[in-house]
This record gives sequence, C-alpha cells and structure tokens, in this order.
Amino acid sequence: MSKSTFLQGALILTAAGVIVKIIGAVNRILLSRLLGGEGIGLYQMAYPIYQLALSISSAGIPVAISILVAEKTALGDFRGANRIFRISFTLLVITGLLFTGLLYFGAGWLVEQHLVRDARAYWAIVALAPAIFFVTILSSYRGYFQGLQEMTPTAVSQIVEQLVRVATMIAFAYFLLPYGLEYAAAGASFGAGPGALFGLFVLICYYWRHRRAFKSRLTAGQTIKQETSMQVVGRIIKLALPVSLANIMIPVVANIDLLIVPARLEVAGYTVEQATELFGYLTGMAAALVNLPTILTASLGASLVPAV
Repeated sequence: MSKSTFLQGALILTAAGVIVKIIGAVNRILLSRLLGGEGIGLYQMAYPIYQLALSISSAGIPVAISILVAEKTALGDFRGANRIFRISFTLLVITGLLFTGLLYFGAGWLVEQHLVRDARAYWAIVALAPAIFFVTILSSYRGYFQGLQEMTPTAVSQIVEQLVRVATMIAFAYFLLPYGLEYAAAGASFGAGPGALFGLFVLICYYWRHRRAFKSRLTAGQTIKQETSMQVVGRIIKLALPVSLANIMIPVVANIDLLIVPARLEVAGYTVEQATELFGYLTGMAAALVNLPTILTASLGASLVPAV
C-alpha cells in the first residue's frame, strides 16, 4: 500500500470526523437548550450503559475484519476476503440481537437495583436498545471497507448517520417534551436507531456496487485454498479479544462515573433531580469538549491498522 493511499484514507476519515463533530456540537447546543441540564443528565445516564453493551456486542470484531480482509486482499484472495466478511457478519448479527434484548429487558432491573439512580432514565435506556443491533451490523460493513482501504464508504455513512441521528433526536425530543422530561430524553435517545439504520443503508449500497466491480476478482481467487469456518472464527476471536479489552475501558469508566457521581452528589445534599442535572453538565457538555482531539487519532488508527 502506498503512503499516499494511507494518508488519503486518513484525511477522508478525519474530514468526516470533523463534520460529524460539528453536527454533534450543534446537536448538543440545541438539545441542551431544549432539555436543560436535567434532561441531558437523563440521556447521559442511559448512554454509558448503551456504549458498554455495544462494545461487548461488537467485541473488537470490526477491527479483526479489517485486518483479515486486508491480509486476504494483499494475497489476492478476494473470495476469502468476502468469506471473512460473511462469517463475521453472522457473528455480529447474533451478538447484536442478544445485547439488544438484554438492554431492553434489563432496563427495569438496572433501575430497581439502583444502578441507575434516577428511575426516569428507564425510558431512555429502552429507547437506545434497538440501536445496538443496527450499529453492530453497521460496524461489520465499516470493518470490511476499511480492510479494502476504501475509507469513503465509512466517511459517507458516518455523516449520513449523524445527520439523521441529530434530526431524529431533536424532533422526538421536541414533540415529546410536553409529556414529560423523561419522555423527551427517551426521544433523544431513540435517534441513535434511525441514524444507524440510514448509515447501514448507505454501506449496503456501497457493498453491492463493490461486489459487481470485484466479480472478476472473486472468480480469480477460487483456486486459493480456503480456511474452514471454525478456523476463521478462531482467528477473528484471537484478533478481536485484545482490541475489545482495550475498547471496553472507555464505557467501563463511564459506567463507573454513572455509579459514583450521582450517588455522591446525593450524599453531598443534592436531590435526585439536582444530581441528575449536574451529572448532565459533566458528562453531556464538559466531556464532549475534552474528547474533541480524538478525531485525528481515531482516523489515523482506522487507516493504519489494516495498512500494517
């Protein structure tokens, strides 16, 4: 792979990341004015749980897909690259359905056990559950295209996903606000599902166009001996496990904050509503600014791993 191709891929993802962050910043401003600190707090109480379920659901498999697809492509085994994707896709469909169900049916238990301090966050957790399935499948397609060193599909899908997500969040939050702050926060949470669905649709279109373009290469790779399905699964797990252990730390820390911060604020004398509001200011507004520099590093990582 040429240096210019790597830099081009990193530049495409960085540009998309900047656009996504700008759209997200506008969303934060509008949503905070609409819901206030307390509504943002309800949303942020659900989001770390969603992130943790999503991290376990995908379990580093998209990175493993990009590595294995890049390896097969470098060897000219395009048939093997597509086989890697199909097997990984099946795994992610299963895990996506499993963790969607766990989050949906486990939301009540989290509230009953006071792991989530404000019971009003229940609806936001339930509203986020369907997004796990779509985002998990979405990540499989992104891993596939990144393994082929085609960053444009990922970039376009990220922008489309964010646009639809933000529009849906604002619209549902606005229309549900008269029914109560908890329902407005749930409406904002629900936006993750349609956003991921539209992003997935974009990638499916790229995938089918890609299959037609690579049809001749698929037939050319038929003479190469293919690994068994179990061998492929074993390699995916071997590559995905260390990545998943690293990626899971961010949502784990966020969930530790969820367990500790509101509870300690209540001990300090704040009411549940006040603790939720202050938690919203911390995680929904201040933390978003702190994470801005990760745009460049994430884009470089997505381009660098399959390149190596």
